[in-house]
Amino acid sequence: MALRARYLGAGMLLALAAGFLFDTPPLAAEPSGQRQIATASAPKPGRRELLAKPEAIAELLSQARIGVADVPSPHWTDDGCPACHLGKPTARGTALRDRDINRLCQTCHDSISAHNYIHAVGMVPSPEKRNRMNEDLRQALKRGGGVITCISCHDLKAQCLPERRQERQANPHFFRDGPYAERTTLCYSCHNPTHYERLNPHDQISDEGELNEQMCIVCHNVVPNRREVKSIRDVTFTVSEDLTLLCAGCHPPKPHPGGRWHLSQPSPWVLDFMKESEDRRSVILPLDPTNEKLVCATCHNPHERGVQVWQRADKGADRPKRLRTGEPGDRICSVCHNL
Repeated sequence: MALRARYLGAGMLLALAAGFLFDTPPLAAEPSGQRQIATASAPKPGRRELLAKPEAIAELLSQARIGVADVPSPHWTDDGCPACHLGKPTARGTALRDRDINRLCQTCHDSISAHNYIHAVGMVPSPEKRNRMNEDLRQALKRGGGVITCISCHDLKAQCLPERRQERQANPHFFRDGPYAERTTLCYSCHNPTHYERLNPHDQISDEGELNEQMCIVCHNVVPNRREVKSIRDVTFTVSEDLTLLCAGCHPPKPHPGGRWHLSQPSPWVLDFMKESEDRRSVILPLDPTNEKLVCATCHNPHERGVQVWQRADKGADRPKRLRTGEPGDRICSVCHNL
């Protein structure tokens, strides 16, 4: 059978949350004689001023008085405490600027990195997800009021406490219980990885040896008649031009030994050599029927072994890299080039 579906890597990281947007209040007028944080004529505020008055950051950015690069990070620093605390935290209280942890984080992050949020906040985890959580995650959930908050995934104490400062290099985003070799490992602390498997369209034959026609229509408009099809011209596809788009959705074109420039019309000499190779090696080397260009399937057999009735068309299926020749990688070049 073809390789089974793999877990998604990218896309489900439980990271700094998306949360509730809020309006940043206008800068309050300061008593006469006290210097405001910024005015049209005043110099650009420095790090200390911005950390002491983080609620001003959104307005300063909107007025172009500062740029995103000017917004200081309070994390992993000795002088960053005022960004989150109104006083020195003690065992009796943290003296946070805002008791709403999401709003506290968004004081800075909503202006500079909201486009990077990849998990919402405010929802109550299902019993299934709660059962997957370890005790540390459950306690973070409890401190957040029983709903997902920024601290569900980020352990703020890690970047606050001097004795944990050495964790920065391995876990710069202070992910809870991190660091993680794979970023999705944190996601699967709550989410069941089997629910996020990627469809493998090359898994085309069931364990009972039957054709899975649902996989055929990932690429084909209609399920081809395997006993009548003789060439690529006898089938239709879900894209009308540039058949490489069928593959590129899952397989990035780079890095690749041939590169995208390889997907062009072969010269008359190369075309003749390819036809000779087809006869000599008992393979097929299909070209895009709409423009006669090389496509991914010229070199790679996208079908599972046994799908193609014609033996030549079946060659290379389930072989390493699905190469049409069924031989080690570099030999595929010799079907077009006289090496």
